[in-house]
Amino acid sequence: MDEEKKVIADTSGLSRKWATIIGLIIVLGSEYILRDAFISKDSSGLHVSIAIAIEWLVALFLVFYWIPKVERRKYNSIGFRKFRPRYLWISIVAYVIYILISVGLQPVLKSIGLQSLRDLSPALKDYGFPLLFGLFLTGTFVEEIFYRGYIIERMTELTGRKWISGIVSWVTFTFVHLRFFGLGPTLEVGIIAIVFVVLYIKAKSIWPAIIVHGINDIIGFLIGPFIT
Repeated sequence: MDEEKKVIADTSGLSRKWATIIGLIIVLGSEYILRDAFISKDSSGLHVSIAIAIEWLVALFLVFYWIPKVERRKYNSIGFRKFRPRYLWISIVAYVIYILISVGLQPVLKSIGLQSLRDLSPALKDYGFPLLFGLFLTGTFVEEIFYRGYIIERMTELTGRKWISGIVSWVTFTFVHLRFFGLGPTLEVGIIAIVFVVLYIKAKSIWPAIIVHGINDIIGFLIGPFIT
């Protein structure tokens, strides 16, 4: 009887493997369309606002419908595990390391004629505080859910190798910024993307990556544009 119930449960909807594959297509496909096809470096505030709104809709669909209803998983399957106080100091140390590397990279970028993330601040200011606050929230929470929690966990399940899922997370997250940020800033994004991936894999939790991403985006979107 138990085996029969198991068979019925397995065949009553999508298999876990196909639910995972389709979920990854939803996440990566929507990110490609929004970041690489819909917006660019010269996009208006309206275009960026629309992209943010759609990203949040996809995230809400993923979190509140796809994962619990279709995949039938709990939220710890995307890294939302118990918050531990040590995540705070781990995140601060990781961010300081990133800043030191980033500061060293900026002269190199300038020497070859490329911008850095800091150079984007004056242009970002034109979007205004409400939109920049939306970018901060989207980066801190939506991007971490997509690129760390979901992609790393689901790719690990499909491939059986954490390092492959880490590389996929790093590559997709880095290059999805290319059209909007440009080459120089994207190289800096690639550095902090490594930090996000390592934090997630080592802590087995999404919280350290969220903390570091939040600190970075507060400085990048909410402070930097208004003090330059």
